[in-house]
Amino acid sequence: MQSIKDSVFYGEVLKELNYSFGDFYLFDGFFVSEIKSGTDFSWENAKVAIEDITPFYQSDGSDVVYISNRINDYNVKPVDWFKFTMYAFKLHGYGIVVKNKLARKNANFESIFIPVKFKTFNDVFEAIQWVAIINDKKKEKRKRKKKERKGE
Repeated sequence: MQSIKDSVFYGEVLKELNYSFGDFYLFDGFFVSEIKSGTDFSWENAKVAIEDITPFYQSDGSDVVYISNRINDYNVKPVDWFKFTMYAFKLHGYGIVVKNKLARKNANFESIFIPVKFKTFNDVFEAIQWVAIINDKKKEKRKRKKKERKGE
């Protein structure tokens, strides 16, 4: 598995956020997290990142896709997703890049707690392609609605 820093995508990063618990890379319409090894990633960590990400995108997140690039081993508290959604930060989609079958099973269990489009991937390239498809569909939907309002 490859870190964003070591990928061709690093040059497209609009903003990089570095915390003691992990790094977040903000792109046009999506962001990627890489949580550090041994971290117990919880709502408290997520809230810190959200408070920096929200003003960058100038939205509640409903038009943003989140990719968790799980290059390191760490723990996630899936039930903290309830706090995430109660905080009023929404997501357009959530993808997890996994490195093995057990990690995929864990990610699929985590998806039970996530009320948005969800998918697992083998590498970050696949995940970013998925984001592009989602964002293209979203743009097309907006265009259709705009035309309908104009009566075209």
